[in-house]
Amino acid sequence: MDSKLLNVRCDNCGAEYRINSRGEMVCRFCGSVIYLSDKDFEKYKRTRDEMLMNDRFMNDEIQEDGDVLGLWRCGSTVNFTAKTGTVISFESFYSVILPGKEIYIGSEKVAVIFDDKEDITRTSDNVAKMLYPSADIKGLNKYLPNIKYRAELEDGKGLMILSKAENVYPIFLFENLKATTVAWMISRFENLGCLLEFNDKDFPALRAEDVFINPKTHELFLLGGWETVRSTPRRNYLADFRTIAKSIMDESTAPEQCIAFLNREPESTAYDDFKLWDFVIMNGFNGHNFRKFNE
Repeated sequence: MDSKLLNVRCDNCGAEYRINSRGEMVCRFCGSVIYLSDKDFEKYKRTRDEMLMNDRFMNDEIQEDGDVLGLWRCGSTVNFTAKTGTVISFESFYSVILPGKEIYIGSEKVAVIFDDKEDITRTSDNVAKMLYPSADIKGLNKYLPNIKYRAELEDGKGLMILSKAENVYPIFLFENLKATTVAWMISRFENLGCLLEFNDKDFPALRAEDVFINPKTHELFLLGGWETVRSTPRRNYLADFRTIAKSIMDESTAPEQCIAFLNREPESTAYDDFKLWDFVIMNGFNGHNFRKFNE
């Protein structure tokens, strides 16, 4: 029998899997990873050979795309002086002043100045103590803060520097996005909401400044606000993200089910809220069909 081509699509977003240099099947859009053996490809050797020939190594490069929207164009250097006298220079393209902290956003790093230096420890502890489900195929830890540097400054404040990819931008830079794009961001957020539910955690107040996105893949990152995360049965983040989503979406492009979802009270758990949102995806957006940014 002639070998056939196998259409290997991601269960999470409908995009095609690709093979990276480690031989993993990776969804380049949502980051899901699966592993298929030669036995799985027994009747589809053409698929296996073509993917190995065309995708290995190339997929690694695609995953590392740079500034896809060209937003890192006009930055300025900010200097921070540590208590030890060391001067830390940081190239910032956007800055935000919030109660208790200042945020400086670079192309590949985010610097946060906390009025209370203990907020760095609170952030680190909250992130480090997160537990992940055994079926975490998305590797959800990559969507949480990755602290690369911390220091006490000469004025007693605390400096924390986070790493991020160059093509990850703060969500507050966007507005009037089509519902098909925001829908994928909501899906990503609902995944992270289930992680918070799994850990019985809540953000007392989730701000747009805490949320970052990759426009190409629609992946969503919760990089801010972790100093406030607490163990509680409340799920404020489910309501807060509805507000954030509405602030960046052109509601005229949204199906009725999507508007109803954003305007209603969240379910009592993130798991139930995810089920409700999946109903919107299937019935309002005709299923998990990946669409390019703002298409």
